[in-house]
Amino acid sequence: MPRDQPEAPVTPSPLGVNVGIVWGPGSIASTAAAVVDALRAMNMLAAMRAGGAQAPMRWHWLLAPGEDGAAPPPVPDSGALQGRLHAIVIPGWLVPTGPQLREVSHCHHQYFGDLLRAHVAGGGVVAALFNGSSLLADCGLLAGRQVALPWAFAPSIVLQSGTSAQGHSPPAEVAWQRDRPWLRDGPVWTSAAPQDTLPVVLDLLAHTPAAELAQAASHVLLFDAPRQLTATATMETPTGAPMGAGSLEQARRWLQDHRNEPYSLQATARAAATSPRTLLRWFAQVYGESPQDYLHRLRIAQAQALLQTTYLTVDAVAQQCGYSDTGSFRKIFHRVSGTTPGAYRQRFRLRTTRKQWLGTNTNGDN
Repeated sequence: MPRDQPEAPVTPSPLGVNVGIVWGPGSIASTAAAVVDALRAMNMLAAMRAGGAQAPMRWHWLLAPGEDGAAPPPVPDSGALQGRLHAIVIPGWLVPTGPQLREVSHCHHQYFGDLLRAHVAGGGVVAALFNGSSLLADCGLLAGRQVALPWAFAPSIVLQSGTSAQGHSPPAEVAWQRDRPWLRDGPVWTSAAPQDTLPVVLDLLAHTPAAELAQAASHVLLFDAPRQLTATATMETPTGAPMGAGSLEQARRWLQDHRNEPYSLQATARAAATSPRTLLRWFAQVYGESPQDYLHRLRIAQAQALLQTTYLTVDAVAQQCGYSDTGSFRKIFHRVSGTTPGAYRQRFRLRTTRKQWLGTNTNGDN
């Protein structure tokens, strides 16, 4: 027997954030599992911060009825639903053709259509991964929105939206953004490929009461170019790929390699085999900032990683990132990040407290 589905209107739950994941025959297991892994990572981060407090992220499988032979979800759910759903995720389906996708979507719409429409109307958010947007089209939730769609199924999904949109005469068109891998339009997220599942889900969760956890987790789970450039400072072997040999790239490489040393425009210009005046003019024209501002961004990215992952004091972080004066470091950090080093650490830390790290019987500080 299918489990009862939750009521749709969304109200914040004091027990955490509830995420419903649609599951039925042909559902893509990899995208569904990636959603759960993101939630598990956020729970792990929350436990590190709070010393094993109750996991705030909970996932619940929304099962299509009458499919006893369907494959089970890739992992068990996190327990009985307590409170309302804050977000719903549609993982998409493995089907070979548009007509088969429409058939699968229509079957799911019969059971989930009212739930999805009421969920969005009540302030909830929803993400349709890959061709899962077909179900939103059947529900009339894509009409008039900008969306990212998989090219192989886009014509079918657009057709569904045109024939299913409610309250539009003529129906509002779907604005397919062909150059976007994923997109948010109001309470609806859509993606063109399964590989974009993590950025979509983390951005979705950043619009729930778990916003800070989602943002902190994204620093680890998603590619971050500034962190990639600065993380080698604490690694035994640099992993960056060789850069081009142009003068401006030589200047950027010099700043990356010497970011913890006092800034010198003359030395940077010598590394680029040009004059300081020429370097300043062309660097600003190509990159939209001065070499020193670029250096500050690199240093602050390194400082953010240290604040998130180490127990170093703010003074020690400043010294390690090339700032001899902590007051200047704090001002530059605030200018680049929009917050103070201490507030950034408190909001985005990716470590447990020092006491938890050393053991419960140790009188270490935080």
